[in-house]
Amino acid sequence: MENENTEKIRNKAGLSNSEILSERLNLTLAFSKRFQMSTAVCYLRLYFPLELSQTNDDELEPALSRKIVARLKHVLRDIDTVARINRTDFVLLIADITEHDCQVICERIIRSISATFTIDFHHFSVPSNIGICMYPYGSEEPHELKSIAKAQMYVAEALGENHFSFYNGELNKSAYRKVLIENNLPYALKKGQLFVQYQPQYCLRQRKIVGAEALIRWNHPSLGEIPPAEFIHYADNAGMLNHLFFWVFGEVCQTIANEKNRKLKYSINLSVNQLLLEYLLEEIANILKRYTLSPAQITLEITENVEIYSVKKVNERLHCLKEMGFTIALDDFGNGYFSFSDFIKLPLDFIKLDRDFVISLMKNKQHQSVISPIITMAHNLGMQVVIEGIEDKTQFTEWLLLDCDIIQGYFIGKPISFAELIDSIGEIEERVGAV
Repeated sequence: MENENTEKIRNKAGLSNSEILSERLNLTLAFSKRFQMSTAVCYLRLYFPLELSQTNDDELEPALSRKIVARLKHVLRDIDTVARINRTDFVLLIADITEHDCQVICERIIRSISATFTIDFHHFSVPSNIGICMYPYGSEEPHELKSIAKAQMYVAEALGENHFSFYNGELNKSAYRKVLIENNLPYALKKGQLFVQYQPQYCLRQRKIVGAEALIRWNHPSLGEIPPAEFIHYADNAGMLNHLFFWVFGEVCQTIANEKNRKLKYSINLSVNQLLLEYLLEEIANILKRYTLSPAQITLEITENVEIYSVKKVNERLHCLKEMGFTIALDDFGNGYFSFSDFIKLPLDFIKLDRDFVISLMKNKQHQSVISPIITMAHNLGMQVVIEGIEDKTQFTEWLLLDCDIIQGYFIGKPISFAELIDSIGEIEERVGAV
């Protein structure tokens, strides 16, 4: 196993974790080739429990990670390697091993990590999944071995928590797509592959387009256009989510600053990650100043998450954003557990009903009576209600009768470029207004 002093020396020399792993992998494979031994390249992913982030203790996760690494080293041998890729992922190099023995070791690893950890009177269980590619049977190329092992990890993940999967010569296309997305994402912004589209929002009372939601998209050179649902999770794991938010915020500000007609309001998704940033308000203010833009033109959409908004500094930051002039929308309402008292505490201007919540209610006509009180409650609290996912004329007519405020969905318009949005406003208003 990699000696800790050796690792420290290499880090001082400026080597990254990926470079250290690459060096160690090449050495292990060269050793295996010389002595005609097989080596297992294992890709391990951990799933930290949600309650870990809800403790509001920044020291708990590092302490938990150290305990996990200690358990890994206890299961493996001195000749094996544990290399950390990011917050949740590790690559394990198990030398001179048969597939059967590797299976036994992976079972021990999963059993060891899933056993309860106790830290400062907190108890955590950490599920995991492992993908395995054997050298030389799976591949003889170091980079390919790691990529295949990662793809097999996704195959194991599809089976549920605490599973492992061996590569058997046939690569799962869905799993390999995930690997491509995750591996290529860090370079997407540098190579100009990311862009922003805008989905129009239609006000039922004014009978016109009043705004649009800004949505990030990725034009991958080989996979084509990738929707955010496929890559945002990876951006979060890779620590890129904050960077992407400020990039989108800047792109939107620059775009609307160059547009003469500034009557529309633009929605941008703001995650918990950003609300926890100490420099959030300062960075946002700097971007607005750069483009001489008023925050009144922007709505920040937050996701429904009762636990995190009860954290004092997050709540205070939301109120500061409101005082700066932003409007605040609660996205995906109906997907969480907000109570009446939660509404009063948060500085909300809009609630957006979760699309799946809307569809399930609309399928059952008896459930429609549940929607009206929600809309009435929002109106009584001075909020407007946005309905997402309206796909056709029938759905539009049903929501028109329920006294909601703003409609968004393919019936109004699909996400399009900013130029297309501006050009299509007249056509949309004429078409929808005739309903």
